[in-house]
Amino acid sequence: MPKAVKSSSKIRNPVQNRSIERKERLIEAAYQLVKLKGYSETGIRDIVDAANVSIGTFYAYYKDKYDIAFEILKKYGEETYGQLAEGVISFLPNDAKLSEIVYRMLLQLKKSATKNQKLHKEFFLLSLTDKKFGEVVRENEHIRIQIEFQKLITYFKEGKKIKNDPISLILVQRVIDDITTYATFSNLGDKEEKLIAETSIMVANYLYKEK
Repeated sequence: MPKAVKSSSKIRNPVQNRSIERKERLIEAAYQLVKLKGYSETGIRDIVDAANVSIGTFYAYYKDKYDIAFEILKKYGEETYGQLAEGVISFLPNDAKLSEIVYRMLLQLKKSATKNQKLHKEFFLLSLTDKKFGEVVRENEHIRIQIEFQKLITYFKEGKKIKNDPISLILVQRVIDDITTYATFSNLGDKEEKLIAETSIMVANYLYKEK
């Protein structure tokens, strides 16, 4: 099974409990602020004030705001993908059609993106303009979707009929992510339901193994 989300920056790892707790407070404060205000509107001073630590503590672990952005990305990935399979499994019977499974996945991802629009939009744009950040985003999303797909394949009867090789999952992950982002920011109105439903059918048809 793939390992957990990877970070690209050289982040100091604290070993003492007190240091670990301070770093976790910094990450949580940064994450909540970026969700609320957006990445561009969140400053280092905002983060340390919310975490109730000194500015020196921040620089003990991070070079700048960009450095901690990778930690925020990791938490967002955990929140977005971490309960994806469980949410689908709790909603559908194990004999559900593959298109229904994909449809439920898209709805959950769309809900998360809508809930965190500022973070999602700014990190999406940053992934397009910053090569290193974009590489980490794509790798982390791919790892997460592999983990969640394996859970779904194991639970649903349809699982034994579908492709689960890395290339197929990369293609599916890109389609799902792009449609989620498009649906979140395009104000489609009543066309959104049709877009998600037809994407679900398309992805399901692609995933079925050839007989």
